[in-house]
Amino acid sequence: MPGRSNVSSCPQGSGPALPPGEWDPAAGEPPTRGHPAQPEARGGSLQTAMQPNPQADSPLSIGYLSPGWPLDGFPNGVVSYIADMVAPLRRMGHQVTVVAAQITSPEPDPSIYEVDWGYSSRGLVRRLTDWLGYRLWPGRMEGSVLRRLLLTAIERAIAERGVQLFEIEESFGHALWIQRRVPIPVCVRLHGPWFLNGPIQGIRQDRAFRHRVAAEGRAIAKTDGLTASSHDVLEQTRAYYGLALEDAEVFYPPTAPVPPGERWRLEACDPARVLFVGRFDRHKGGDLIIEAFGRVLQEVPQAQLWFVGPDSGYPDAQGRRWGLEEFLHDRLPGAVESGRVVLLGQQPFSALAALRRQAMVSVVCSRYENAPRALIEVLSLGCPTVAARVGGIPEILQDQVDGLLHRPGDPDDLAAQILTLLKDPARAAELGRHAAAVCERRFHPKAIATRAVAFYRRVIARRQASRREAAP
Repeated sequence: MPGRSNVSSCPQGSGPALPPGEWDPAAGEPPTRGHPAQPEARGGSLQTAMQPNPQADSPLSIGYLSPGWPLDGFPNGVVSYIADMVAPLRRMGHQVTVVAAQITSPEPDPSIYEVDWGYSSRGLVRRLTDWLGYRLWPGRMEGSVLRRLLLTAIERAIAERGVQLFEIEESFGHALWIQRRVPIPVCVRLHGPWFLNGPIQGIRQDRAFRHRVAAEGRAIAKTDGLTASSHDVLEQTRAYYGLALEDAEVFYPPTAPVPPGERWRLEACDPARVLFVGRFDRHKGGDLIIEAFGRVLQEVPQAQLWFVGPDSGYPDAQGRRWGLEEFLHDRLPGAVESGRVVLLGQQPFSALAALRRQAMVSVVCSRYENAPRALIEVLSLGCPTVAARVGGIPEILQDQVDGLLHRPGDPDDLAAQILTLLKDPARAAELGRHAAAVCERRFHPKAIATRAVAFYRRVIARRQASRREAAP
């Protein structure tokens, strides 16, 4: 089982210990009104609705907690991972339920539960208590209310659909609070622990940061089962928290293979176009691609950069926060007006494949990534790709074989690798072909779902065994 050490404070070198009982002031936005999805099944208590049977030949009922649904409305790594797990698991005969914080689809789906952000479903005493709490401790109450709302939705899913296991990302340590209150095992999925992603985003390592990091560590240490998207994030988590996590497993994000006729083709792309898909912020390296593209233009004046993603702001080393257009006008004056840089904003997931097929080079230049599903999508399409040699990216892309890697945070080296592909289309095409073939084997949804099911069965069996041992 994962390590059970008590992470009551950060390890040596990771920041001072937290005061006992300190709460999380950064646990999310205040609740807003919404409408819950209607489940298909009714009845049954929380304790009696499920009858777990993890035998190898029996179908499972698996639940996932997602920040939003469906994928087209929420181009997010967690949502995309869950979306890619749902289909193969259902084809294998398993029942899958998703509890989502937000839902944009107008069509009701009995397997998708939306968190009820409205206050009408709560009793008068609870509403008055929440109101008083918001007045006295606003940050604390945001986290407390969020957890209760998540728990309510998860309990409904357990009672009405017989969910046997729930998988939750590590964020804020919510998983441990929920795990202690439900009668089924809860797994934690390492998508982006805050001790890694916070500093990359330029977050101050203050009291709130340390509290969130410690809370995530406690959830990781005490979870019923732990999976990770890459070996890199798992090893960094082990080292940071000082946990063995012996039974943790790595499942890369599944990605459906792209049929050969739908892949990138050299003759169909713009030979001078570079594509970046990601936020303009420090984490995704939106500043780096702009800096690098300026160097590309010096050698390939006809080159064009398509920037796809929202403007989240970039804080520089001097503390100034840049907007995307402001940064472009400062670094590449006239590039937008001349059409050398085209800003497309955030696009729905369904539009990305066509954009990628039109580009000569796709770029992933994040300062840190766990196992970016966006990179696997690009490689599965057979697109010539340049990506940062950081985090779990080298586990996915083999340099000089599936694409090219650049030194992280180095716009000069990024520009050099982009120029290599722009100037040698034949080599670029060969790298893309090899990448697509490798992805078809390594990241096939059925193969990854099969491994996940085997892992879930072991977790359910361990939980049942521990209960039998604890029974009088």
